[in-house]
Amino acid sequence: MGKDKGGGGKAQAAREAAEKKAVADSKAKGVEAMEVRHILVEKHGKAAEIIEIIKSGKMGFNEAAREYSMDKAGKSGLLGWKRKPELDQDFWAAALDVPEGKYTEEPVKTQYGYHIIMVQARK
Repeated sequence: MGKDKGGGGKAQAAREAAEKKAVADSKAKGVEAMEVRHILVEKHGKAAEIIEIIKSGKMGFNEAAREYSMDKAGKSGLLGWKRKPELDQDFWAAALDVPEGKYTEEPVKTQYGYHIIMVQARK
């Protein structure tokens, strides 16, 4: 899951608790669809390297998707609104754990390779 920069202590803990609650609420309500972006690469190490580049602020998620993703079909990694049957089950499961506006902090392995997944919105 993605982390915000700055802030610490009780405020940071409160934000993290709120994010976890929002994710749990989404699961309990039954998410029908998610608007997602992704970066797809062949190797775990490359995905981990890209995550560090994004975290460091050297490059934004969209720019990194354009630069590194093997999936050139989606602009800036945008897959759009997807329902569970449209996505790999491991991709869907990982995306459920990501708060809106955040991305996975660990690469997600699917049959296609390794993904960094950003969740834009849920419904």
